[in-house]
Amino acid sequence: MRKMNMNVKYAICLLAGLVSVSVQAKTVLERTLFLGVSPVTAEEGEGVEVQSMHPAGTGVVLGLESGDVIKAVNGESVADFSSLVNVLGKITEGQKLVVKVERDNTEVALTGKAQSRPKEAGEGYQVEYGEFDWQDNHIRTITYHPASPRKDKAAVMFIQGYTCGSIDYGMAPEITITQLLATYAQAGFTVFKMEKPGVGDSKGPLECSQIDFDTENAAFIAGLKHFASYDYVNQDNLFVFGHSLGVLHAGVIAEKGLVKGVMGYGGVLKSWYEYLQDIYAIQSVRYFGTSESQAKANVKTVQPFLDAWLNSDKSWESLMAQDDVKQAVTSNLLPIQGELVFQRHYSFFRSLNRYDFKALWSNSQSHALLLHGTYDIQAIDGAWAGHIAELINSNTDKTAQAEMFPRTEHALMRYDELADLQQAMREGENRAGSPGDKYNPDIALRSLAWMKTILQQH
Repeated sequence: MRKMNMNVKYAICLLAGLVSVSVQAKTVLERTLFLGVSPVTAEEGEGVEVQSMHPAGTGVVLGLESGDVIKAVNGESVADFSSLVNVLGKITEGQKLVVKVERDNTEVALTGKAQSRPKEAGEGYQVEYGEFDWQDNHIRTITYHPASPRKDKAAVMFIQGYTCGSIDYGMAPEITITQLLATYAQAGFTVFKMEKPGVGDSKGPLECSQIDFDTENAAFIAGLKHFASYDYVNQDNLFVFGHSLGVLHAGVIAEKGLVKGVMGYGGVLKSWYEYLQDIYAIQSVRYFGTSESQAKANVKTVQPFLDAWLNSDKSWESLMAQDDVKQAVTSNLLPIQGELVFQRHYSFFRSLNRYDFKALWSNSQSHALLLHGTYDIQAIDGAWAGHIAELINSNTDKTAQAEMFPRTEHALMRYDELADLQQAMREGENRAGSPGDKYNPDIALRSLAWMKTILQQH
């Protein structure tokens, strides 16, 4: 993977980029290996250098050390972090594990049994690990069952952002998203979330990194219908909370009228083509110190690639053969690895760019609450939230509100000053999985109050 210009490094770093009894549903899915390794870099090379390890990961049991370079796992070579993730996804709990590493210029073989990540648990609700079948895929689901469920069987489905990261957060019990969803469960709402195809414990022919937006959206809608089919859920009192790109999935669901209301935090309204132009033209200047003249030059450089990629039906091979695209690709401004752009298949954002989200929101059949943190660098600014609310209120019989949360960033954490957030990002200390006292509970409390109001009034 080519090194990116530092001004673009954080451009789309959406949330991955987070004491009761856990219960296990009858399932054919096995728990996958949790190695628990953080790499020094995710770039392509000759292995993955270990920076740190999660204390509950298999890496600690094997005896991995910081500075080790992972070369192979169970005989499969490892070139970069992405290939490591792919290899680990094939290994399930209890299987024999052989990890070959380079340590002090010497090859060392570490052996042991694969251990899975810890399961989620929570106070005031039980956690159920289940699954559903969709198009020959077995998809992992995680449900929070409240200790005192609401009589109206109200429920919330969470939809995550654009990455192919797992939403099984047992290894990070304090992650901000879990704190948000726990607030709903503790208030009596049943909460549901699901892995994307091929992610976490999920198995099947589809792999998250190879599917387009249409397929991913169809998977989420299938999961929503699966959730709504349970007798402990009243499908007339069902809500969706979309985070980051999950807001766009929520927009499709709202237009179809599949839920009573949708909530979204950290989204966009513009087309993906327009949004990426803003990443280079506005975000880099406003938040990362790029001069306006350099930003204009960067936009001019990447424009041919963005246009050929997002606004055409050209094959990957043909667009990459264009001279102006070659110049953009070699500029170190774009995170491209094979046919992946921003860690998703090029078809993912191309298909996403075909959607007219202004039209979708203008035809919403669901109530909506749009939420924005004023330090949300990824969303760039909060205009999107107000615009969506206006579209719904002006064109439908549904209601919509936009809410701003001062000094709050994309992963629901609050900082005293924007400079503090920027420094934390530079130093790798902006961690949603271990937020400490930075988690902002107001987002959960405000959205909870909104759902209660919608249930009372509609």
